[in-house]
Amino acid sequence: MLNNEKISIMTKLALYEQKNAKSEIKYSKYYRSDYLAIKMIKSFVAVTIAYALMLALWLMFSADAFIGRLKTTNSFMAVVILIVMFYILITVVYMIFTYIYYSKKFSAIRENLNKYNGELKVLHKIQEEEYDAIINSMEERGEE
Repeated sequence: MLNNEKISIMTKLALYEQKNAKSEIKYSKYYRSDYLAIKMIKSFVAVTIAYALMLALWLMFSADAFIGRLKTTNSFMAVVILIVMFYILITVVYMIFTYIYYSKKFSAIRENLNKYNGELKVLHKIQEEEYDAIINSMEERGEE
């Protein structure tokens, strides 16, 4: 006999596993702090590489004007300090956004995993009840 509730739960579980198994279930073993640390390190590396590339492009594009300005004003240290300060500002802002984004994402992942685990528990309970019903039926008929 078909159990509609069991079929419904199994369908929900299968859809979740197909859609989110790779992205969410693998993060179930992480603590929040570990997950955020991994994402923050990746973001730091990404923003550093992006800043270095943008700085290199800017220097290539305006090298003549930049070198001419340095020769006339002798403010090499001021330019270096400005570049470093701009890097720090961009990095801090990007890391704040990264922290906020991945905190929310981790909370959503945990919520989805809690629902998934709850559905698994319900499914397990239904299967235990079905198994117990089969065993009781066999005992009543005298089968072993």
